[in-house]
Amino acid sequence: MPESKYGGINTVTLLTGSTLIGKAGARYVKAMLTGSMVPVEVQDIDPKEKEDYFKSVLRNRAAVHVDIVVDQEAKQRSLKICNDLDLYLFRARIQSYPGFKCRFPNVDIHVIAKNNMGIYSELEYSPVKGVVEAISVGTKKGNVKYLKAAFALAVKSKRKKVTLVHKAKEWPVSEGSMLEGACKIHKDYKDLLELEFMELEDCISHLVTNPQRFDCIFASDRYATFLATICSGVAGGATLASAAEMGDHHAVFKPLQTKLSVTNYPLLSPYGIINTIVDLFIHLGYKECAQALTCEMMRTMDEGIKTKEFGGKDNGAFVICDIVNRLKCRK
Repeated sequence: MPESKYGGINTVTLLTGSTLIGKAGARYVKAMLTGSMVPVEVQDIDPKEKEDYFKSVLRNRAAVHVDIVVDQEAKQRSLKICNDLDLYLFRARIQSYPGFKCRFPNVDIHVIAKNNMGIYSELEYSPVKGVVEAISVGTKKGNVKYLKAAFALAVKSKRKKVTLVHKAKEWPVSEGSMLEGACKIHKDYKDLLELEFMELEDCISHLVTNPQRFDCIFASDRYATFLATICSGVAGGATLASAAEMGDHHAVFKPLQTKLSVTNYPLLSPYGIINTIVDLFIHLGYKECAQALTCEMMRTMDEGIKTKEFGGKDNGAFVICDIVNRLKCRK
């Protein structure tokens, strides 16, 4: 993915958000970038500026989205970005942290799924009054494009086993095309990745009883969101994880809490923000900074610095402040 730099500095679009959650998330993001001392600047874009947001992401090629989108207009805007910039890949990093409501220890799952194909084609019409048809469009070219990127990302993320989730019995043509494409492309990765196919119902059953058996999950956009929701549920919650929507030239990073529009928390969790910035740093090539940020987050967890939703006494701002101060001491 080509870099977009101006004077040696990466500029990243930040969708600030108009809600309390969005504003707090924007402060967290800026604090993380400042404390990490990486050559990254943010361009604040108000969510009401629809065209400016699109042009900014188009120009900067990387964006951070921290607001929770629940209304139809916001969801349509997010979908437009995915379609117009061809963000065809959705990736979520989900793992359990000791002491953070994790039902199962040692969960470490990457969900790598289709993002803007199939059910996101926005094709529906009414042929006659009282009847509505919604069309899910899939192409062999789109499947191959997704699968090649997904396998490459799985290897880059040091995954060892891929589970492709499907419902080929109910959708033999569309799902069957995905399975066929996966078999062909896997031949180039057979020495690096193990591939298995699993029906959706079996996958859900294993996820809620033995999630440690999964390493990396591939899925179509039909199942991606609720599979990520289940994975996060058994690993402590969506507030701990990060997500990204990626294409060949652009990427939008967001907490999984934002991606799934989780609204049962009054504030945005700092942990999802931290993991989102880690993903951004890796994407921009600042791997050492990403590792340092991860280490500091793990330190706060080991020292019992927790927000209230995880049984602690600290707020999100304190967690971020503690990490930022330690990062400054590293310099």
